[in-house]
Amino acid sequence: MYVHNTAADDGDNELISTLLLLPTRVFESLVSYPIRLSIMNSLINGPLTVTDIASRLRLAKGVVHRHLKILEKMGWVTVASDEIVRILNLSREANRVYYMLSSLIYFGYDVNFDGCEIQLKINGKYVAFADSRKGVLIVKTPTATYGCVKSCGNGVECINWALKVSRKFRIQVNVPNININVDDALTQLFHGILVKNFTSPKAKLPLIRIVDLKIDNVYRQWLGNPIRVNSNGSGQH
Repeated sequence: MYVHNTAADDGDNELISTLLLLPTRVFESLVSYPIRLSIMNSLINGPLTVTDIASRLRLAKGVVHRHLKILEKMGWVTVASDEIVRILNLSREANRVYYMLSSLIYFGYDVNFDGCEIQLKINGKYVAFADSRKGVLIVKTPTATYGCVKSCGNGVECINWALKVSRKFRIQVNVPNININVDDALTQLFHGILVKNFTSPKAKLPLIRIVDLKIDNVYRQWLGNPIRVNSNGSGQH
């Protein structure tokens, strides 16, 4: 079963989601395979084909394709739509398929079930976000941080930026001293944005879409198909 969270569709045509919720288990799956982190990093600055990624990472295309399909299934990456390919003026020679990050920011969630109630719990200890300046995906789990180079020299600038944005959006970011880890400050900021989007009366709450082909087939066998296809290929409700 694949659970995918997106912002409510209001007709906007965004190139990439701002924030995506993924099960915490897929964070562990990502960091357990260095090749998957490398593939994610290669997509930081834009869509690429399997051939492009394989060439950059000096890996066999079959290996890259296999891990890309796993990342896609988990929700980390997605296939770039025709609209995105057109906007970015990417080559469509030989029907090329481009992969891209699904979001700028990812947070982990857990699901608790007590027999009659399902609770979706956002876990702030699991977060990932793209740093296009450094060309890395920064990933935080309860046990480690991946991608953040604390000695990169931009720590103060990053924290000041986080504080500036937090004031703009009226979000609390606790920085007891300037030596706080940069990724901690950014995580606080993004978590605050997430909470604000869930609690604000004007917020566009995310939709949770569950896609399960086995359930779909069983449903349609008994209750029919709400979308019928005519002989000319067009759909009818």
